[in-house]
Amino acid sequence: MDCVFCKIVSGEIPCFKVWENDSFLAFLDVNPNTVGMTLVVPKKHFESNVFEMSDKEFSDFCVASKKVAGLLKKKLRVERVALVMEGLGVNHAHAKLYPLHGLGKEFVNSESKERVFFDEYPGYLTTKLGPQADFSKLKELAEKIRS
Repeated sequence: MDCVFCKIVSGEIPCFKVWENDSFLAFLDVNPNTVGMTLVVPKKHFESNVFEMSDKEFSDFCVASKKVAGLLKKKLRVERVALVMEGLGVNHAHAKLYPLHGLGKEFVNSESKERVFFDEYPGYLTTKLGPQADFSKLKELAEKIRS
């Protein structure tokens, strides 16, 4: 299998390991956008769409990611760590953990003033809010999803 994460798990490709157990491996991202950006991967190959995993596999994956987030919080002295599982980039299930540097102990609403909206996936995710949606369209969409 030509999977970069499988090769990292097997040791064929070296990594900067920060944590592992029998089922998961966590290592620093070599292309971080913040200090300590970490990837958590199952040692067993799963396709990158994590919602195709069984409930048990997904639950174990989330618990492993939570353990690594706790390690990042403690060792990097951050109050929060963000978790993203968008399922793109490498076709092997993986969680991206982003230490949120600069946040204090008290909750502060820190959101970007810039608003964005994508009709199609542009190759990245953002947590920026979009413009306020039309409520009638939201009602229609909610009904479609519920039906």
